[in-house]
Amino acid sequence: MSQVLKTRYAIVGAGIAGVAAAEAIREVDSDGRILLINGESIPPYCRPLIIEVLKGERAFGDIHLRPPEWSEARRISLITGDPAERLHPQHKTLELQSGHTIEWERLLLATGSKPALPPIQGLEDVPRISLYRYKDVGQLLRLCSPGARALLVGIGLIGLQAITALKELGVTVTAVEVMHKVLPMILDAEAATYAQRTLETHGIDVRLQTSIERLMPADPGERACVAVTSGGEEIEFDFLVLAAGMRPDLSLLNGSGIKTDRGINVSPRMETSVSGVFASGDVTEYSNWIEGRPEVHAHWVNAYRQGRVAGWSMAGGNPDPYEPVYLNSLNLFGLPMITVGASRLDKPEHADVYVYDTPARPAYRRFVVKEGRLIAVTFINDVDGAGVFQYLVREKVDIGPVARALFEGGLEGVEFLNRLHREAVRGDVDWPESMDRITRYRKDHRHTRWGESRDRNPGISRSGGGMEKQGVDLGKQHPQKRVRGKRQV
Repeated sequence: MSQVLKTRYAIVGAGIAGVAAAEAIREVDSDGRILLINGESIPPYCRPLIIEVLKGERAFGDIHLRPPEWSEARRISLITGDPAERLHPQHKTLELQSGHTIEWERLLLATGSKPALPPIQGLEDVPRISLYRYKDVGQLLRLCSPGARALLVGIGLIGLQAITALKELGVTVTAVEVMHKVLPMILDAEAATYAQRTLETHGIDVRLQTSIERLMPADPGERACVAVTSGGEEIEFDFLVLAAGMRPDLSLLNGSGIKTDRGINVSPRMETSVSGVFASGDVTEYSNWIEGRPEVHAHWVNAYRQGRVAGWSMAGGNPDPYEPVYLNSLNLFGLPMITVGASRLDKPEHADVYVYDTPARPAYRRFVVKEGRLIAVTFINDVDGAGVFQYLVREKVDIGPVARALFEGGLEGVEFLNRLHREAVRGDVDWPESMDRITRYRKDHRHTRWGESRDRNPGISRSGGGMEKQGVDLGKQHPQKRVRGKRQV
């Protein structure tokens, strides 16, 4: 029998954005009822960590977003396994799949994203999986029989997660990417060559500037399916892994009148075009202050911060405006990589580009400075100091004439930080736990620089998220390092 549930705050989506919003609301409003609607039939979990469940490194209980007593302690009503289906902002009502209706005063849409399906002929005719939700883990494990061959479409962040898991499960992987480089959304072309070489060294067949035009199921009595590429080549495979990107899940908004482009348009307070309706997380589109255009900032840390701002705003608080910064860390077969800001740009306009690389080591660092401010950072296999540079980007610090000294760990750069930005030096900067996990990768790193002793690392080094005073000339310390310095682009 359907019911009408009345609440002051309704939150659709129990990912990190929705959970963060509920916590923020309770900090401002200790009494107002909160309904958190979880469309999945399992407790809220950390979606980026499902890859570790797939590899057997964690149990599902280890990736819960919050402990079981979390909602009760904060008097948050959690509705599980009953997704929202219809929204009526003009009446301030929300209909659930069960037929229940929720009447709300303030609404947050934190519906996240969903896998993008590329337009491939025959997509429905072959075994396929998208590694996105927890339920996908079991389905993928059933496909990963010894000697199986996977065809992976899309070599972005999700694709790389899938590749490392498949390789560890003994699956042979052919990976195709329509762009001219791997990780096209976070790496410049030169940095991408480091990642590509690592993939190929570990037996991954990488095909760039390649798309799949047609898929053919296995013939009766035959094991392999066949993919036909844009170049006419045929690739045999047993199952398909789709990792061609994500799209904001806007399915609830049909007829709602809420303004959208690629995602839901939101103000700095995370309010949509309809008063009383807010949005946060991967479903939103927000201005990119670095590149000056609206974008979907689909990232765990940004979703958390957006959720906090939305929750405070819904409860009548006055949060600081939200300004997103892309922040990514990953470990590719023991090769650590961290990127911040507009790191994907191969040729940033009107900017100074500083590159320090040592192919034989291998190690690569790249910094992009525009109008005196750091707008992009890339670290590959030499990640010390990344927390400080993340701070410099996020806080829009004018590094002016000390830029090169900062990048090389020179005395002038260290003094600049000590004098004006001691919070960064002390390590009192926001460095999400997900970024810190890079130092706890459980594989053998002895074949990489990451396996070397910390005290052998020159220049800038991380200590509690801060920076140690080194004053070392990187080029002299390592003669094989090509310090190409500033390039005007």
